[in-house]
Amino acid sequence: MTKITQLINLMQPYVDDGKLLKRSYEQLNECFEDFVFITDGDQMLACAGLRHYKDEMKGEIYALAVNKEYHNTGVSSQLMEKLMKRASDFDLIGIFALSKYGGRFFLRHGFVEGVISALPITRQKSYDHQRKSTIFLKKL
Repeated sequence: MTKITQLINLMQPYVDDGKLLKRSYEQLNECFEDFVFITDGDQMLACAGLRHYKDEMKGEIYALAVNKEYHNTGVSSQLMEKLMKRASDFDLIGIFALSKYGGRFFLRHGFVEGVISALPITRQKSYDHQRKSTIFLKKL
């Protein structure tokens, strides 16, 4: 099984629940380098992408998924540590996430609720007003 297929399989329950946006194999293949993973051997336990907005020195966490069998085991905290490390490697001044359901997770990791105007300009333009995701921000 390819890593992209594993990624799709990990994300699928959240896509089915409407918590994550569906992404095709091709879309994930194009942005695969954005992702960090928590694995156990060959099994992918958790993933998240970090899209880099170079002009604003900000990053967007997206497509965050943790295998439901690994909830409340510390895997999500390990994933956030990897995301923070990557953000630090990029010298980002802030990170953000858009979520319909992950509020407690982001608040627990030091994010605060924010407004659209705090997002990078290109992300403000692509914000889906119909989805009405909550914006979570964290200064680094």
